[in-house]
Amino acid sequence: MKITVTSTHVEEKKWAKGDRSGVIRTQEAMAETPRFRQVIRLDLGPTNDAHPVGEYSLDLEQAVSVGDFGDLKIARRLPLVPVASAKRAA
Repeated sequence: MKITVTSTHVEEKKWAKGDRSGVIRTQEAMAETPRFRQVIRLDLGPTNDAHPVGEYSLDLEQAVSVGDFGDLKIARRLPLVPVASAKRAA
């Protein structure tokens, strides 16, 4: 799957429930397959830096696991691999 990051902007949403609180940090990207093209949010966790602008590949087999009740789960933090552009390779 192709993932394209077009901005390093990080969206932060604070939450609180009872005596617990936290921040959800996400970055917008575009996911593309032969069947669809869709804007998505990448979870950055509480401390990770934003992904640099560029193209990445995502091996879905590495990102999918089986949950406790036999359902499929997608990893919260996707294993993105930078794709070298033709300009860099030349």
